[in-house]
Amino acid sequence: MKKLGYLLLFLPLLFAFGKSKKPQTSKYLTKNYVKVPAGKVYTNLEKVRMNERAIEPTLDSLPEFYIFNAEITNVNWKEFLYYLKQEGRMEEYNSNILDTTVWRTALAYNEPYVDYYYQHPAYKDYPVVGITLKQAQAYAAWLTEIYALKNQGVTITFSVPTKLQWIRAARGNKKKDYAWDGKYLRNSKGIYLGNFKSSGAEYVKKRLGKLEVVYDDSGYSERSLTMESGSLITAPAESYYPNQYGVYNMSGNVAELVSDDTVAMGGSWNDTGYDVRVESEQPATEPKSTIGFRVVAVIEE
Repeated sequence: MKKLGYLLLFLPLLFAFGKSKKPQTSKYLTKNYVKVPAGKVYTNLEKVRMNERAIEPTLDSLPEFYIFNAEITNVNWKEFLYYLKQEGRMEEYNSNILDTTVWRTALAYNEPYVDYYYQHPAYKDYPVVGITLKQAQAYAAWLTEIYALKNQGVTITFSVPTKLQWIRAARGNKKKDYAWDGKYLRNSKGIYLGNFKSSGAEYVKKRLGKLEVVYDDSGYSERSLTMESGSLITAPAESYYPNQYGVYNMSGNVAELVSDDTVAMGGSWNDTGYDVRVESEQPATEPKSTIGFRVVAVIEE
């Protein structure tokens, strides 16, 4: 009886924990949009750790919003272009065609990705790349237009997230480096928590009396679904583990555009573990194979 009493005592806590972990959605949006509640957001943690003039973390607050739980994918983009073409909006259609040549680099032979990454159905659920901020904003404006046609009695505005919104969705009100809890890149089973380049300082080892970069050979195959290593390029947009709000790949996979700065946040598949922190930034003045985006929605009733 005593054990039963203890169980009954803890049952409400267990249910409360489970409920808090379940992503919150809206009846006005698809289930891919998850709620980021109003709350605090810390920024400038990178500068604080670098001890730049003893700068303090910046604390802001934001109202609630909804965010797409994954990066916008190739198939999402194709739906956008298909709509424009069907409606005869050819000027908009042509201005939003992707730059697939972003896969060409001087350091690697990626020509097959130029031809297949966007076109082949095998990559339909992978994050769209080769886009500009202007194109990402055009996609968000199209979603606003589409949802207005539904006449749901509310106003829903879609946009590329601001930097504050993006950071808030990635880390919540916590002072953490990555979108997941903790400071490590793998969980207790050795499984990667995000998609990044596994060739950082952790691979500098002593061999035959000399320091060399010793790569993990198992890391150079299609293993994004097992998550035992990284991924050769991008991984599917809805892969690895979601964060506290139910959002995937805020650290790694592709760095993501923000609307109020010419940077992309969170690092990519081509960055080392150090550079997929929440506040990691890379220039976003031109399309890249390492940069994608997601959208946020604000509902006004």
